[in-house]
Amino acid sequence: MLANCNIMTKFDRNLELADRLETDYLKLLYYDLPPLSSDYKSYENNRLCTILEGQKHISVNNDKKITYNPRQFILLPPNSTVHMDIDVPTKALVLELNDELLKKVAEKISIDLGADYDKLKKDRFFLGDINNDLRNCLNRVTNILTAQDKNNKEFLLDLYAQELAYNLVQIKGIQQVINLEHNNPIHKALVYIQENIRHPISISQLAYYLNMSETNFCNSFKKVLGITPKEYITNLKMVLAKDMLKNQNVTEVAYDLGYENISHFISLFKNKYGITPKQFKCIGHTPVVYKY
Repeated sequence: MLANCNIMTKFDRNLELADRLETDYLKLLYYDLPPLSSDYKSYENNRLCTILEGQKHISVNNDKKITYNPRQFILLPPNSTVHMDIDVPTKALVLELNDELLKKVAEKISIDLGADYDKLKKDRFFLGDINNDLRNCLNRVTNILTAQDKNNKEFLLDLYAQELAYNLVQIKGIQQVINLEHNNPIHKALVYIQENIRHPISISQLAYYLNMSETNFCNSFKKVLGITPKEYITNLKMVLAKDMLKNQNVTEVAYDLGYENISHFISLFKNKYGITPKQFKCIGHTPVVYKY
């Protein structure tokens, strides 16, 4: 059921739909593309565009050109015009997703993340990184596509379509909260943390500043960022410490980042990077081992 487009010299809608596999929730399209430069349109549905091998350079609706690769995806709104340049052989898997499914999932995600539903359900171009959950789901979809057993294929694909939609909208919602919703308490918390990262930051005082209980704030923060506020602050301080150590000694860096206990700072740094701050200064480059 996979269309082989090796002989393509122009991206054509008829070729695009050849041998497509369609279920209630999604339409799957596979491309094996040679180097080319061409234009194409998306139609009535949102599209999840992924790359299996190679890379694409695209501009959407005459906007600036971007490049994406197998570690990323794009969510392409309906009725978009895309210019595409491919300079190496590229294999791509595209999934057209049912609009009602996406809106239903957006409603749930907006409640879970405290995101603006109207913004979240709005169709707009989105470039994101493929996280582990999304990659695992995409792998299950491709495994179904290549399986010899055709029994229950469409049923399973619709199950995975719902999981795909959830992961996609969650990634989109998280970025929306972080970057677009300036009145969202988590956005405000991130701005506050960035502005005060060189000082001790009290989680309880931060929650009070946001008019939230500490428990509610920590739970909301973790839903959006995937880690606790304390973990986020520590990670940010350690990234900053790595840069500061290029010009300052260990004690100076610890104090400048709000750590009065030097041993505690050293322990946090070693836990993240696998070596002590002093060892890092001696090596003179970024350690190989990271702990997240």
